[in-house]
Amino acid sequence: MKIGMISQWYEPERGSAAHPTAIAEALHSRGHEVRVLTGFPSYPDGKVHSGYTMKGRMRETRGGVELLRVPDVPSHDQNAIRRALTLTSFAASATTQVGWLRGSDVVLTYLTPATVGLASWALKRVEGTPYVLYVQDLWPETVTASGFIRNARVNGMVERGIHRAMRKLYRDAAGVVAISPTMAATLADRGSRVCPISVPNWVDEDVFKPADRNRPRHLPPDRTWIMYAGGIGDLQALDHAVRAVGMLVDRPDIGLAVVGEGVARRALEKLAQQVGVTERVLFLGSRPMDEMPELMAEAAAQLVSLRDLPLFRGTIPSKIQAAMACGSPIVCAVAGDAAALVADAQCGPVVEPESSAALAEAFVRVADASVEQQAEWRSAARHAYVATLSAQAGSARLEEVLRSAARVGS
Repeated sequence: MKIGMISQWYEPERGSAAHPTAIAEALHSRGHEVRVLTGFPSYPDGKVHSGYTMKGRMRETRGGVELLRVPDVPSHDQNAIRRALTLTSFAASATTQVGWLRGSDVVLTYLTPATVGLASWALKRVEGTPYVLYVQDLWPETVTASGFIRNARVNGMVERGIHRAMRKLYRDAAGVVAISPTMAATLADRGSRVCPISVPNWVDEDVFKPADRNRPRHLPPDRTWIMYAGGIGDLQALDHAVRAVGMLVDRPDIGLAVVGEGVARRALEKLAQQVGVTERVLFLGSRPMDEMPELMAEAAAQLVSLRDLPLFRGTIPSKIQAAMACGSPIVCAVAGDAAALVADAQCGPVVEPESSAALAEAFVRVADASVEQQAEWRSAARHAYVATLSAQAGSARLEEVLRSAARVGS
């Protein structure tokens, strides 16, 4: 098939923003011609990456996938106006340039943010090209729960407007894919004419795989380290992880390593000072993605944490797949499908979100686990990833949806 793809994010962006690349390359490896309409890389710092200049549009080829980069207004801070400009500016640029995907059998739309859907919807209206939505997060909940809009009346108006727009987008889609069962069930009630299915995200498997646990250490060897790796925002509820370390005054052998950047980092550093754990909570900043498996191998477990909000019940953070692919145990402080996934895989403790006490208990459980228990967790994590979350498993299911959508549109 000739598959067009629209995503605001693409390599060399790191973290969760790298996932669209994994999708495009997996489909390309299955013999499909893939072209991606995307933006200039600016995640996570909100600044265009070195080597790129945002002047008009730019063509590029990465991993056998042809890209067309179009401009936007980059920002990843807490300012609502600047964030809105980032989302709407890419949507406008992608819509004006979406003709570049003309001739595609089907267009896969990586739906985060939801504004990306405008381009695929426009191409369907003008050219009749069917599109499949790969929904990464629920809108309007992602906006209304973020706290960006402080005025309740404005927040309500925005919520109603987004609901109307999203129902049109779901209604015209030839396929709807969600990243979790709960999200798929939710989308079924939001106007879709096709039955949404669940296809969990996968990771770049050339990068995320088990690493040698005996290599020279980046972390001090005098502690058992729990690691959080990813964006550092208010929604990640990492203040509870810092407080959990602070509660373990009789366990100076347990530490928390935070890898990544984000708007909440300064507040967390201040909190670590306030609770007296600056030596046991390390902020390592962002690291290149290809260094992460080796760094993750130094930790006893990976922490996955989100606030206890209804919209996260149907969310499976991509760091779960990254940890499982590396064969790393997980401490899961997320309710809903993420908790069920980790519990079913039996690859680490699952606790209620936003509970410092529960996290403290989980950290102790990891630190005190026997060598045999640690090995069982690692083996279970890797097995669950390969069997149900891998690129082979996910791309095969996604390919089926795309083929079906292409037949409907032909």
